[in-house]
Amino acid sequence: MLKVAVFDDVVAARAEQFHIPGLTVEVFAHADDAPVVCARGGFDVVFMDFAMGPGRLDGATAVRDLRAAGCRAKIIGISSDPAANALMRTAGADDALGSKSHLRSYLVHIGATHQRAS
Repeated sequence: MLKVAVFDDVVAARAEQFHIPGLTVEVFAHADDAPVVCARGGFDVVFMDFAMGPGRLDGATAVRDLRAAGCRAKIIGISSDPAANALMRTAGADDALGSKSHLRSYLVHIGATHQRAS
């Protein structure tokens, strides 16, 4: 099973849960302590929202902090703003989703790909 972390205030506020074959998914409302959370959780894939509310780290800073802490997980930015996704890629994200509405389908895709490879 792939371990996936989703750092997104909106997904957390909706209390969205993802039951996808091949994946264990945990959702976090902010990324202020993302390096500690990721080190403890041993995540394979991290989805990072760019804007997680006033007073919270932005996604680019969180991605930079994760990479500086040695995080080797695949990191995917999530923002409908192309400039925000570009900032997260520059900070070390591997890829970006242009919309949160694509999150579930992307998770299904990586779960199915992982199961076929196992």
